[in-house]
Amino acid sequence: MPPKQKPHNKKVKPLTSLERRAKKKKQELIHKATVKSQYYKTLAKEHAVDNTPDYVKDIFEKTIDENGDVIEYQSGATKRKQPKKDNEETVFDLDQESSSDDSDEDSDDDEANGRRSKKQKKDNKDTTKALKPNPFKAHLEEQRKRKQQTQEDRESRQKDKETKLAERKRYYQHRNKERGKMLAKNKNGQPNLATQMEILIGRIKKD
Repeated sequence: MPPKQKPHNKKVKPLTSLERRAKKKKQELIHKATVKSQYYKTLAKEHAVDNTPDYVKDIFEKTIDENGDVIEYQSGATKRKQPKKDNEETVFDLDQESSSDDSDEDSDDDEANGRRSKKQKKDNKDTTKALKPNPFKAHLEEQRKRKQQTQEDRESRQKDKETKLAERKRYYQHRNKERGKMLAKNKNGQPNLATQMEILIGRIKKD
């Protein structure tokens, strides 16, 4: 085995003047940033700012009296909360409740009657209301006529097309029939003159 070679120490490449200036500038900026952050931290500790909103302070001021007791908060005025006595019992007036129920029923009946009368008046107005003439009547009539005319034109074109196709079919059938007769041959392979003469005589008679 070959002997182990000692690792060679790589020589560090020296920095250029531009790299040295950049490194120095970077260190200065880092130092300034750290000093600035420490300065603002100390300022914040010395002059602590109370960020509590004013309306929260107002509520706390109104809910605590001069003696330090907690009182009930009300908008615009402060009242001391009066605790209920344990021995005190609430007394209900049955006559008062029944009278209030009667008054509620009367008010409900009045409201129902008022709604019914309004509905009747509205129905009467609807029946007596005169029907207005349709301002688009002439336009709609013209559109209907135009649509009907286009439908009729389409149907007539379809009929003409069908008749032309039928005539063409009859014409080709007749032509093929005559051609077959004109090309007919006898046993010897000669054209059949009798059939040809019949066709020619028929054409002359038609003319």
